Amino acid sequence: MNRLFALAVLVSLAACAGQDQVSRYQPMGYLANAEEISSKADWSAPDVVEVRLVNHAFVPDELTFHRDRPTRLVLKNDSDSDHGFVSGQFLRTIAVRQLVGRDQTATTAWVEKIVVPAGETKELWFVPARYGAFTFECPVPGHALLGMKGVVNVVP
Repeated sequence: MNRLFALAVLVSLAACAGQDQVSRYQPMGYLANAEEISSKADWSAPDVVEVRLVNHAFVPDELTFHRDRPTRLVLKNDSDSDHGFVSGQFLRTIAVRQLVGRDQTATTAWVEKIVVPAGETKELWFVPARYGAFTFECPVPGHALLGMKGVVNVVP
């Protein structure tokens, strides 16, 4: 009986990743001129960084982006459970062009959370606007504790 209960709890926690959180209006503390930066960027040849989301790990778990260069972050979930990407500080310092998923494209300047369902891929198109080192993690309860976290470096 206890095993069945534990399994039910784990399944319901896995569903807690929820949905993407995107905003058409600037959330508090986010980059004020994100729309302007994104609209002026040359999107013809963005830098591309691919990250695999596997069971309790990001591969690679250290990402490097160049400030003021258009970038396409490809998040590929190779596991059989939902995962995601959140970073309280990093996502506040980028100018987003769009978030692209299997069935949707959200054209917005601000993203607060990305959820990548099992077996799917999402792309975040953005321009890093501030230098720094930022942590990120999976928003599914317990996944960061199991090691699903990493570091973003924004360099010249």
